[in-house]
Amino acid sequence: MLLLTALAGNRTRLFIATSLLVFMGISVLRGAVGTDTANYELIVDGFSVDYIWAGMEPGFVVLSKLLLSVANTGFAAVRLISLIIFIMLFIYLARSDKNERFLLGAYFLPAFVYQYSMNGLRIGLAAMLLLLATQNIRQLRRKSGSALAVAALFFHYSSLVSLLFIWVSQSRWLKASNVLVIPALICMLLILLSLNGDYFIAKLMSYQDSESPSAFSGLSKVAVLLLLVLALFFSKLPSPEKAKLIVLGAGFTISFWLVSSVSYAGLRFLDLISFAFPVAILLTYGRLELNFDKVLKLAFVVAGILSVLSGYRSFVSETGIGPSPFLPYFFANSFGGD
Repeated sequence: MLLLTALAGNRTRLFIATSLLVFMGISVLRGAVGTDTANYELIVDGFSVDYIWAGMEPGFVVLSKLLLSVANTGFAAVRLISLIIFIMLFIYLARSDKNERFLLGAYFLPAFVYQYSMNGLRIGLAAMLLLLATQNIRQLRRKSGSALAVAALFFHYSSLVSLLFIWVSQSRWLKASNVLVIPALICMLLILLSLNGDYFIAKLMSYQDSESPSAFSGLSKVAVLLLLVLALFFSKLPSPEKAKLIVLGAGFTISFWLVSSVSYAGLRFLDLISFAFPVAILLTYGRLELNFDKVLKLAFVVAGILSVLSGYRSFVSETGIGPSPFLPYFFANSFGGD
């Protein structure tokens, strides 16, 4: 798809759109496939009329209840959520510039399309909202972009980490008014904690109960992120912008990798940064009205390939394990839950 798009002078969206259709068919028409698919079906089925909110992201709860009223079963509602993720991707593609199209095809789709549409549906919805938010900001529609960014929090609380990373990457560090944003973010975090204290405590306990990863856990994400950091050294970005992205990318990557050696939460944060860092790079190039450098394009392609290999290795290692592993793949016989 990338080769055909390049041969067409990057003037068409047809080949990426065709790829999206293929991915969408695989995702939406799947049977019991995708590590957390079975869990999501149970969760959505539980959103009955007498459901009592226990702290889960309210945006996901409301969307699921609406879809459940239409689809009648959690099985079908979960597939409709996957469909919504792809609809947002099609909207993003339709409004994309050259940089956005390239990053979508070279990195975002290979690295995240299956994981975010067939497994982590809440983070998938939040990630798509972040993509649309940054696209709106690039197109100088700041109010709608900010609204979409805030909406991402209602689908996955941890999006706050991505939002903070992207905001810091685009702000002037020495500007006095930007200092006020930090207390605002802290207040937002405290509000979330006060409203959903039991939910966050349960999440924290689930991470502590998980088996501690090895010192090599998350190395694939670290390799991808440090590859992008290296590519930025040779980019044509102005030195202040280049230094800002390099410091943030390397700093967050190393910090979260150290956390991952003792806690599963570190791996979650590495996954968030592996999405947020390319978005921050994309937004910086868009703000400066620059096209991606050749070395950065090559880095994104290699990062996408590394992500595919790492993801497929995980799929193979978990073949047949659990109620809905990624492999073996099979289509649904019906949308009634069979």
